[in-house]
Amino acid sequence: MKIVTISNCKQYVADDKSVATEFIGPCSSNLKNFSVASITIPPGETVKKHYHILSEESYQIIEGSGIMHLDDEERLISAGQAVAIEPGKWHSIRNNTNSDLLMCVTCSPPWTMEDQIFEF
Repeated sequence: MKIVTISNCKQYVADDKSVATEFIGPCSSNLKNFSVASITIPPGETVKKHYHILSEESYQIIEGSGIMHLDDEERLISAGQAVAIEPGKWHSIRNNTNSDLLMCVTCSPPWTMEDQIFEF
């Protein structure tokens, strides 16, 4: 059994200032079919609008709230809520509060940089 300490995992800071820490998936275990990451979005920041070619994705809000954009729809999403994101669906999330927005993000197949397309 391998127990992962999330704070010991490598962090990736994106151009939009969100901080991603993949703690379950191919880079940290023998699992090959999905990945799980902690994502922190600072106050006032927005994850760049993008879609995934292959990956199904879910955002589960752990702390805080934000404005979720999914294709042509925008809705408030808060702690204790989750949203499913199908491949090919444009999405982003904006932290419109004064505190961090913390999410648990799951991707299947696992997240890769090559699987996401950003809006220009």
